[in-house]
Amino acid sequence: MSVASRSTGSQAFAARARRRRLRRLLGMLLAVIVALGVGTLVWLVGWSSVLAVKDAEVQGVRGALADDVLEAARAPIGTPLARVDTGAVASRVQELPDIEDVDVHRSWPNTLTIDVTPRVAEAAMQADGAWFGVDRSGMMFARSEAKPENLPVLEASSDDADQQVRAAGVAVLTGLPTDVLEQVESVHAHSEADIRLALGDDVMVELGTADDLDRKAEVLLALMQAQDETPSVYDVSAPNHPAVTQ
Repeated sequence: MSVASRSTGSQAFAARARRRRLRRLLGMLLAVIVALGVGTLVWLVGWSSVLAVKDAEVQGVRGALADDVLEAARAPIGTPLARVDTGAVASRVQELPDIEDVDVHRSWPNTLTIDVTPRVAEAAMQADGAWFGVDRSGMMFARSEAKPENLPVLEASSDDADQQVRAAGVAVLTGLPTDVLEQVESVHAHSEADIRLALGDDVMVELGTADDLDRKAEVLLALMQAQDETPSVYDVSAPNHPAVTQ
């Protein structure tokens, strides 16, 4: 091989080596840039005040109840939004008796949104000298001195252990057809299997459980129409074998 050929080969090899070194250098530089960018982003999101909580917003309720939600939430103002324990905030709000459900989520860049579902009273009941609303789950809430308007009356135990009994009573109130419900003065829930309706003139209806309400209502109405004298008790707890007590 001639001297000229060896020289040309050496130059080509050196050029390839320089290109490889340049590519490695550019790769390292790019890796450093990416690492710096990722580090900056992590710091920006998780540690800086740029994306910190500046306010909390309540959705689903207004007025005094919204104020109660904000107070219970204790939103960590100044904490980076990404580091907020939304579950802990939700748990604090969930302790409010008027709140049925709550969802807490981040609204970037600086807001903590608290979306709540308030309880809806389906019945009213007295306990400890006051009136309470009772929702479909049997939860008592919204204490007041006066009976809530336009709500049927439920008579049941106010003990926490009897929540399911109250729920059964509410299921009767919300499940009865209108032509029966409009004759009801109150519902007495002694147990989940012993629910009674108080009608006018001291007439009682024994329903048993809250199951098969349409059938029980149909039988009850038929019994009412068939009586010459109003009995003291209608028993439709077993609708296929109803009874009356004079």
